[in-house]
Amino acid sequence: MAELLQAVYYFRNFKKDNWKLKLYVAVAFAVDTISAIGDYACVYLYTITHAGDLVYLAKQNWAVPLYVISTTSVAFLVQSFLAFLYWRLTNNTIVVCFLSILILGAFGGGISSCLIVVLFPAFKDRSKTRIFGTVWIVTQLSADLFIAGALVLELMRAKPLFKGQRRANNMLNRLVLHTIQTGIVTAAIAMLAVIMFLINDETNIPAGILYTSGRVYVLSMLMNLNIRESSGRAQNSTTNSGQRGTVRFAHGTTYNFSTVQFCPTEPHSSNSESIKSSALLPTLQSLANISETQSPNIEMVPADTNQGVPEV
Repeated sequence: MAELLQAVYYFRNFKKDNWKLKLYVAVAFAVDTISAIGDYACVYLYTITHAGDLVYLAKQNWAVPLYVISTTSVAFLVQSFLAFLYWRLTNNTIVVCFLSILILGAFGGGISSCLIVVLFPAFKDRSKTRIFGTVWIVTQLSADLFIAGALVLELMRAKPLFKGQRRANNMLNRLVLHTIQTGIVTAAIAMLAVIMFLINDETNIPAGILYTSGRVYVLSMLMNLNIRESSGRAQNSTTNSGQRGTVRFAHGTTYNFSTVQFCPTEPHSSNSESIKSSALLPTLQSLANISETQSPNIEMVPADTNQGVPEV
């Protein structure tokens, strides 16, 4: 229910977001909805419909591989979104390549585990998934921790620029706390699941723990999107606010801490456009607006009422 409420809030309040981003969110939400339906069907079939049917209970039927493939896909979509966010904030290709290796490793491990379950559905053959299942969960856990750590480090590096500015520092603290919370929850679920799986790979306890991971991943992405101000409130804030302080990264990323917006811009273009987003959100359209890579320096950029953030 929380996931549905967050999705409804996003599509109602951020209608001006790029259609590619909205499609990306819709696909992630749809895949996770299918995953949730598969989870419920799996529990119902094993505990109600086929209770006492030893032949049915001895196999991992269609709901199990559906759960594995859908959960893996949701994690891949959300982690890719967060890795792209980090790249858009820092333009650090080396770190993003490392994160991509972890994300692809987790996706490959999940797909391989799914194929093994399909080929060997009997519970007596479940040990065959031990290697790929471990790779899947461990790399997924590692990706969650490294993504959260990289984002927190980048936000913490911006704090000295706002020494003595309570509002900006409070906002940075909120963003850091939010990133830590969303990253640790998904990592904690994966860690608990892999521990239980390594202790005893013949039980369904790890699968039950991972039932919640898809919901948590999509909630993490939606919360990152919904932390922004809605279009109407942001416009009113831009119209009525006085002087604002912003931080511009050299490659064209501008933080506006007074309205909690993240505005990727093209500083060397005469027809530059800004795409309204959050301090934790790039839009997919902004990728096409990057004209060149600049040296990694940071500068303070004053902004007054006559030089507000351009609107799309």
